[in-house]
Amino acid sequence: MTSKVELELEKLENFERVIIDLGKRMHPGNTFPLDILANAVMDRSLHLIFGFTSLLRTENYIGACHLVRCHLDNILRFSGAWLVENPHKFATDIMNGIQIDKIIDRDGKNLKDWYLKNKLNLEFPWVTNVYKETSGFIHLSKKHIFTSSKIKDVENRTLELRISKSDNYVTDESRIEAILGMVEITKVLCHFVEGWIWTKNNTRIK
Repeated sequence: MTSKVELELEKLENFERVIIDLGKRMHPGNTFPLDILANAVMDRSLHLIFGFTSLLRTENYIGACHLVRCHLDNILRFSGAWLVENPHKFATDIMNGIQIDKIIDRDGKNLKDWYLKNKLNLEFPWVTNVYKETSGFIHLSKKHIFTSSKIKDVENRTLELRISKSDNYVTDESRIEAILGMVEITKVLCHFVEGWIWTKNNTRIK
């Protein structure tokens, strides 16, 4: 792994300070159910971010890419709070163990993953592509074949196979692409939390 990859990892890890600062700003006084949910989302995000960076540094690209999807799942489900009639009931329902895909939004639609993905993609057009690409790491797919093999000699039709804990067939470009995906997802998380903080500070919440 090159210094260029390490630099991008450090940029991602710098969001720790941003997320913790948002948490402090979110809790100046009264605590609402959505605060508790947002707190859980931010806490999970930091675990995922640092799990991701640790895995990449130990050359475990496949393991790291699983966490990109988890990070995206975090904001997909959190975004449901902006689609329902009562965000605090949404948060309370989750705390009570109700599955998010059983919850109905203000248009009468169940908050299934595909629906949340399509809704979020309207505002952030890269979401669908990242969702699709990271699904290939969650389920056995061609991505696992391409990270465990490479063409050694085209003319002689020779294929080199690998069974290893290290991702020595993965390029730095692929690693950086995954890091940038984590960065963009984290920015969306911050966007939602910033919006909630603004709402708390500027409206009367019942």
